[in-house]
Amino acid sequence: MSAAQHRLDVANQAAQRHQAAAAAAAEAVAAARRRQAVLVDQEIAATAALRATEDHTARVVAKLDGLTRRAAAARAELDADAAAIAPLLPLIVRLALHPAATLLAADAVPRRAAEGALAMQGLTREIGARAASLRAARVRYAALTADLTAQQAALTQAVAVQQASDAALQSDIAAVREQAAASIARHAAEARAAARAAATAHDLVGVIAQLQRQRQAAARARAEAAAARIPAPSGVLPHALQHAPVAGTLVRAFGGPTSAGPATGDTFAATPGAVVGAACSGRVVFARPFESYGKLMILECGGGYDFVMAGFDRFDVAVGQSVRAGQPVGAMARYDAHDPGNQPRLYVELRQNGTAIDPAGHFGG
Repeated sequence: MSAAQHRLDVANQAAQRHQAAAAAAAEAVAAARRRQAVLVDQEIAATAALRATEDHTARVVAKLDGLTRRAAAARAELDADAAAIAPLLPLIVRLALHPAATLLAADAVPRRAAEGALAMQGLTREIGARAASLRAARVRYAALTADLTAQQAALTQAVAVQQASDAALQSDIAAVREQAAASIARHAAEARAAARAAATAHDLVGVIAQLQRQRQAAARARAEAAAARIPAPSGVLPHALQHAPVAGTLVRAFGGPTSAGPATGDTFAATPGAVVGAACSGRVVFARPFESYGKLMILECGGGYDFVMAGFDRFDVAVGQSVRAGQPVGAMARYDAHDPGNQPRLYVELRQNGTAIDPAGHFGG
């Protein structure tokens, strides 16, 4: 066997080995993507379960806010009753110690003394009524204080449960990112190995194999680009969320009055710390603070539709990342112990070919 033939045989064997490695790498990438899809399903399910916890926290916050207001009113009533009875306390003490002397001191005439006695009888009834009112106000304030203490404990527990659920969800999100990064790294390494193998093959079989791999890579790139922007018939929003993107209450709907004219989107008073789900399946094309909107995200949904969401406390996805409807993409600000009635606001706007349209038909309240 000639040296040239030997080198050719070695090159062919290397090409065959790397072709097998490339096929194994492609299967590994496909398996990693399947695992990643399962993890995304788990994220969406965890977000839906977390919504119930966030709704419970919102109810506790609302009740605590109401109790705080009622306790303040009861405290004010108690202070008013105490202030009203305070000027009478010296007279009450004197009557208790020297009733006869108190009645007769001002005038020794019996008729005037009798009038004084009648006046004192009326005054006694007034003092008794005010004392009873003061006792009732104290009882109400004590009951409200006890209820307020219990609700504060309930809120602490609800917030702890919500934060634990959020931490579990963030752990799932981190696992998805780690899995995706590992898949990309393995794919890149195998692609480099396949490229080196193709470069060492000098026969016709090696050249054809290299061209075939290039065509397959180009086809995969085109498929991924098509999946990132899914075409849809005009007027149909693909893969839209079937409920509001965040736990909370709709406080201003599309078309509602604002200082700048009719609202071009929906505004939600969100549960503190609530996770925000993607309003559609698509690609993140914008995610950063923007003027007076705060942290703002834009999702390209396909078919000419874009969802705009503003008011985040944090982002959990990055620009260029593909997401599915309901997948967690960020979170709202957490509960403020100094202002329990203050809820963070999420602004949601749907645009079709650049024009704002009513998003109400694309997710529920």
